[in-house]
Amino acid sequence: MGRHDVGVLLARAVEWEAQAARDSENLAMLLDRDDYWLNSEYAQWTTDPDDPEVKAAREQRKRAGIKPPPQPLIAPVALRPDGIGEIRRKQYTDALAANAPKTGGLKLSSAADFKRLLGAR
Repeated sequence: MGRHDVGVLLARAVEWEAQAARDSENLAMLLDRDDYWLNSEYAQWTTDPDDPEVKAAREQRKRAGIKPPPQPLIAPVALRPDGIGEIRRKQYTDALAANAPKTGGLKLSSAADFKRLLGAR
């Protein structure tokens, strides 16, 4: 095995490592989406759209002008290497903040505060 062969093997090893990292992140993203989908489906399976509380909450959101974000906010639930995991968590928290309901300067610290803002008791 000559020097050229070792160089080729090293170059291929670097390529394989980069591909493995991409594959790992792609699988993590699929897991994130699968978790999102399952939680969304579960909510639909267990929520009665005719329930008076559900209807009232929907009306309160409508009156307050609260709409879903233009695309789903998918939490990064899959395990990732520290650097990538931190980036994904920051992207998610930034997206949550950017899509949070406008409260007119009020700070919401709990779901109860949010309900009070919407007029629920």
